[in-house]
Amino acid sequence: MTEIHKFESKIYASEVGKGGAYVIFPYDVKALYNVGRIKVSATFDGEPYEGSIVNMGIKNEDSTICYILGIRKDIRQKIGKDIGDIVKVTVVKTSG
Repeated sequence: MTEIHKFESKIYASEVGKGGAYVIFPYDVKALYNVGRIKVSATFDGEPYEGSIVNMGIKNEDSTICYILGIRKDIRQKIGKDIGDIVKVTVVKTSG
């Protein structure tokens, strides 16, 4: 059975590049899947997205590894959300 993760996250501004943004995946990818990066099918407030959850060197407040999922600008525009807003996220690991 495929595990579906549902959570809410603040949209954070990326410190790299121009205009990038991400949400924090609130689970330990390494503990769940024994890898540091996974491909996923996700939705942001119902808007679909295909991407990867990765560790980009960002740490949680307790200094543990933080895994993130990018949220493209066009998706933010479609759902009417931007940096600092809260978004509902669903994530399913895909093969590959």
